[in-house]
Amino acid sequence: MRERHLGDNEAPGPRPLPATADPLLRYGRVGLLPLSSVMRVLSEDQVISLTYDDGPNPEQTLGVLDELAERGARATFFVLTDRAQQHPEIIHRMLAEGHEVGLHGLDHARLTEVPGREAVRRIREGKRRLEAITGRPVTLYRPTYGAIGMAAMLACRLSGLEVVIWTAWARDWFDAPPQVVADRAINALHPGAVVLLHDTTDDAQAQEQGPSPTFSRADVTRRILAGVEAAGYRSITTGDLLRRYPAVRALTVQRPRLSRPGRS
Repeated sequence: MRERHLGDNEAPGPRPLPATADPLLRYGRVGLLPLSSVMRVLSEDQVISLTYDDGPNPEQTLGVLDELAERGARATFFVLTDRAQQHPEIIHRMLAEGHEVGLHGLDHARLTEVPGREAVRRIREGKRRLEAITGRPVTLYRPTYGAIGMAAMLACRLSGLEVVIWTAWARDWFDAPPQVVADRAINALHPGAVVLLHDTTDDAQAQEQGPSPTFSRADVTRRILAGVEAAGYRSITTGDLLRRYPAVRALTVQRPRLSRPGRS
């Protein structure tokens, strides 16, 4: 694999909250709550949520599911609807094994780079099609690239979707040995963390600059789970985190950037 050194903005440890982060949103400033995203939960318990984006992909997701089953861990998969429609059997396995399925998008378009009306359409259509596969309500949404605009945020609220970002990550779109990738996530663990991982990648730049085709996300998951267990943590679904603990929120709405074409 091609080794890539971490930049200053990729240092180990928890992901810094945005400058607009306001954990006190749950206590006041009620008018801002509809525009806020969940970053993590407030807990002193050694509990986290491993979350996976961009799947399902039979070449990688099935191995990830095998590793989760081996450790008895539960995770949340933020899936792309077009991929879910191609592999509904993987979605059904996720649900049967106690995992959670959330929406990542109709496809991997960056919604802050399309008109607001189109962003709303993509969210609603993606949710509708995904629920036809899951047979149950889809209640969580992670925007691609973590980027969401005002229209999309309001569409999520009206559609019953909670927007979930993250506070820890493996930066697994950069090329490095599996243990290095796993250590990025392990070193970033903290109580109540939402951990960003990928069971595949659907981003053109990441495919070009990221891990080689032989990179095993199942291997990374195995190493992360070993580290999670050694540190005394356990992984549950994001939905379970939110049902058990108060959410820590941040204002993450971005202005549209219509002048720059999106990547798929």
